[in-house]
Amino acid sequence: MGSEGIPLDDDTARTVLVLDSDICSEPLALTAVPNPRLLAVDFTPRSTGNPDDWEERLAIRPTELVAVTTETRDADALGADEVEQVTSPADLTGLGMKATKHLSRWEADADGDDATTPIVVFDSLTILFQYAGLQSIFKFVHTLTTRIANVDGYGVFFLDPVTQDDKTVHTLSSVFDAIARRSGDEWDIVTR
Repeated sequence: MGSEGIPLDDDTARTVLVLDSDICSEPLALTAVPNPRLLAVDFTPRSTGNPDDWEERLAIRPTELVAVTTETRDADALGADEVEQVTSPADLTGLGMKATKHLSRWEADADGDDATTPIVVFDSLTILFQYAGLQSIFKFVHTLTTRIANVDGYGVFFLDPVTQDDKTVHTLSSVFDAIARRSGDEWDIVTR
């Protein structure tokens, strides 16, 4: 896989758990995705709603960008089309409602002539573990990945595997179509 990034254009791997401790990991190679609309759930200190940053990370430029964060931010200042705020990463219900709102809207838009591809990037599940337990996070992720599959979208979820035990990583992995894990300078991608 190497320096070209993590290839995600394969229809057999629509939802991917990226296990990596490096916050500046390789880009996600979504080059063949038509009319990508991005829902970026990002609680990291480097949280961004800037389409240029996402273009660099995804290898495509989103035609619409919705950023979901805990920070109060102005969409115009970020370059995002919309910024949604939740009070805390612990608000899994609120996160799910915001994601469903946009996925449903994009699904309705896809009924027209232009193909739309929803992409959800969740950066990072590691932060959720500071606020919720495995059972709650598993249910949330399972529900969200199911919703992504129902709209023929892509989901990319990051998790720092060093912060969680093997059982937790294994349990969460069962929800995804593929697991991407760095092996030196290469990526090992295992599909289910």
